[in-house]
Amino acid sequence: MFDLDPKIQSRLRQSLKRVLIIEENQAYARMLADMLRVLGADTIVVETDDRRALALCGNLDPQLILSEYRTPHIDGIAFVKALRHSDLACKAVPLIMLKANITPEELGQAKNIGVHEMLAKPFAWQDLIKRLQNVLFKPREWISVATYTGPDRRRFNTGEYKGKKKRRNETDSRVALEEAVRLLHAALDGFDSDAQGTMATIMAQMAVIVPACKIIKDGRFLNAVSATIQDIRAKAVSRESLGPRVAEMMACLGLDRQTVMPTEVLVA
Repeated sequence: MFDLDPKIQSRLRQSLKRVLIIEENQAYARMLADMLRVLGADTIVVETDDRRALALCGNLDPQLILSEYRTPHIDGIAFVKALRHSDLACKAVPLIMLKANITPEELGQAKNIGVHEMLAKPFAWQDLIKRLQNVLFKPREWISVATYTGPDRRRFNTGEYKGKKKRRNETDSRVALEEAVRLLHAALDGFDSDAQGTMATIMAQMAVIVPACKIIKDGRFLNAVSATIQDIRAKAVSRESLGPRVAEMMACLGLDRQTVMPTEVLVA
């Protein structure tokens, strides 16, 4: 059926002892389960309802979840959101979402709720193998901030990320600075729903911004940072006070001219 390195197959077997498949189409679920069994999967549970699937996660503690995007009885988006924000031991489990005719908007939505990979239906055997290797053998840093909980999104659907924006051993101060300012911008919406978490995000990003200020020569940027620091010291940070200062920082960095939504770039 396929030609797979025995060493890879052995590693897969160790990571596929407990698998949860959330799929309404029983024939498709059986096919997927059969493919996983060939790879060495042991216990495979198929569920046709996202709420029941979430309920059984506590007892099953799956090592891998494959979930349909959305059907009449399955809301994969709601399932992932609930799982990622739960207290379950498997909240950070590798998760592959399945869907036919994936649009860029759907891919972005899946990424922004904490999905590790997305796999288009119908898929070839090697497509599944590639996704499994990515999520099981190349773990990503887990991010938990006020506005996002999930795997580091800069390696979403691409395997091992080696680009200039790689998080670990970050050497490009400009990239780190831009990401921190984007996070401040994204945090503005969190004051009403989670003030404590929002302040934690702000403090974490200011810890990046302040030492990186030296690479920005624009006085407006430095003034905005200084004013923000003063507000923090005075415990007077609010959406109304921080918003204009973040807008000034973004303008100085040229970020206000980019057509990227804040939630698309949020990584902390």
